[in-house]
Amino acid sequence: MSIKANKSWTKVHMVSISLSLLIMSGCSLLPMQEEPLAPPLVKPVKQNYTTVEAKKGSIVSSVKGLGAFEPVNVVYHQFKEDGGKIKQVLVKAGDIVKKGDPLIQLEVEGLDIEIKYKQLDVEKAKVGLETAKLDRNEAQMKLKLLELDIAQIQYERTLNKLQSRQLKAGMDGQVIFVADVEPPDYVEPYRVLVSVADITQLRVAYESGGTDLQLSSVMVGMEAEIEWEDETINAVVTQTPSTAPITQDQQQRERNAKLLYLELEKVPEQVEIGDFAEIMIVTKKKDNVLVLPARALRTFLGRNYVQLLDGERITELDVEVGIKTVTEVEIMNGLEEGQQIILP
Repeated sequence: MSIKANKSWTKVHMVSISLSLLIMSGCSLLPMQEEPLAPPLVKPVKQNYTTVEAKKGSIVSSVKGLGAFEPVNVVYHQFKEDGGKIKQVLVKAGDIVKKGDPLIQLEVEGLDIEIKYKQLDVEKAKVGLETAKLDRNEAQMKLKLLELDIAQIQYERTLNKLQSRQLKAGMDGQVIFVADVEPPDYVEPYRVLVSVADITQLRVAYESGGTDLQLSSVMVGMEAEIEWEDETINAVVTQTPSTAPITQDQQQRERNAKLLYLELEKVPEQVEIGDFAEIMIVTKKKDNVLVLPARALRTFLGRNYVQLLDGERITELDVEVGIKTVTEVEIMNGLEEGQQIILP
């Protein structure tokens, strides 16, 4: 009996051990998962850079643009005493006039009759003075002389008023502007109605289309070149924004702020007012200096630097900049000739 009991206990014990081993082995009975494969090793592609060699050369800073021929002397004609109604416009743009020629006539508004009466008063005063002289009446002579002076003054004032109704050319020249007026339009005093230019003296005016910082480097007396119909003409700068005359005209002040005047050594005979010409003013020039393309220079928060390629190593070098143009830049310090600079 005891032998059978021992055998039963032994079987139970063996089953317990087997279960324990199964539990400890966990999922050992499940299929084994394969280890993930490591990615293949790829050799990195060598980076190709576009570079430029730092070389010595010349660099020129200049102002270039399109200027127009215009007269040096222009007289702007306007009625200064009073306005009035237009009676007749006597000239048109392009006409050649002489000093004193009538340009525009206003309505006289009865002044033509009034001047006759004033002339009559002068003649009466003269007759009265002669009569007093014949009578040898000194008191009457003084009185009639005073009357003649008054009549003469009134006549001259009326005559000036009548003459002021006509606008006359202030100099010999060509009419380059006539206001768009016709009878019986009313014109105000101080409105420019006719402009007359001296066409024997022309200059070139260059007006920057916007804020041009290069204009600040242009000085009076600088030499320039004018290209007109395949002809090169020497010129000199005669006015810059900083030397423009003071004016109360706001529009003219704004124009002067971006305007250069150039006087030509010789004006071709075929040139007409309004013709265009290419201008070039050299403001700075240096020879035998390090020059790079402008795009090679990098900037960040006021810092100027370049990227240098030395073998496969890239370094950044701070540089000091000199003359800058649209296409080139002068490197004054921080770089040596022959170094390879990376372009963006």
